[in-house]
Amino acid sequence: MTRSTKTTAPNNPTKQQLQSNNNDNNTPDQRDSQTRQYLLSPLHTQPESNVPPTSIPHHIAVIMDGNRRYGRARYGSTTRGHWDGSKTLVDFCKWCLAEGVKVLTVYAFSTENWNRTEGEVSALMRIFLRYSEEVRVEALERGIRVVVLSTEDDKFPDDVMAGLTKMVQDTKHCQNFILNICLSYGSRGEIVNACKALASDAVQGKIAISDINEAAMETKMLTYPCPDPDIIIRTSGEFRLSNFLLWQLAYSEMFFLEKKWPELTKGDLIEVIRTFAEQRERRFGK
Repeated sequence: MTRSTKTTAPNNPTKQQLQSNNNDNNTPDQRDSQTRQYLLSPLHTQPESNVPPTSIPHHIAVIMDGNRRYGRARYGSTTRGHWDGSKTLVDFCKWCLAEGVKVLTVYAFSTENWNRTEGEVSALMRIFLRYSEEVRVEALERGIRVVVLSTEDDKFPDDVMAGLTKMVQDTKHCQNFILNICLSYGSRGEIVNACKALASDAVQGKIAISDINEAAMETKMLTYPCPDPDIIIRTSGEFRLSNFLLWQLAYSEMFFLEKKWPELTKGDLIEVIRTFAEQRERRFGK
């Protein structure tokens, strides 16, 4: 994979320019066009943590919290906060790639989020639909395998489901990086489904009850075969896991950041990586 310099490619807007443009009277189609250009912009970041490769976290998980509060405060619109949050996710993937992280798992839409207002859910579905194709193209260009993790995928509109499925299928051969996107996901539901799968295997004689253990359970989790996250980051100053990867986060190092998700910078990720490498001692109960 080729990495370009920090200079932003000509004719592609920076994230700051996009946020500034969102303050003007551009139409939704104009803002969408600008965001598409940004999404397809080159990888314009280099490794900056100076952490030895052996100390770089292999897998980072993120609860991308604060989009709504950011949107209300900056634009008076929760929807526009979600749009900016989607751009931050693009940046975060680039930063992780540059630093040598191999797996990123993000909490994009929980099963509980279906209970939000119809307008907000519809706006989020538009984001998922409009960018599934662009993310697919970008992922193929950079060797990113995109995986959608869902415990209730029957609730997606047909067009959104079709776009997500195509994105997943077309990138499944990519090997440079794995991006797990948790959509319509709940960890308790994931654990229940894993238990059901093991029970079904036992009933069918595929596995003995005595052979049901943590290792067997792990193979039924949606993140399998990815290793468990080394780091969990939650933005916006909240201190809870909100039904996210409850099984997988058993020994993850936790970082709770005050910034809302769209405000995150690469410097914040670098600080987390350095703290993880230099100050956290992972003993796994030993």
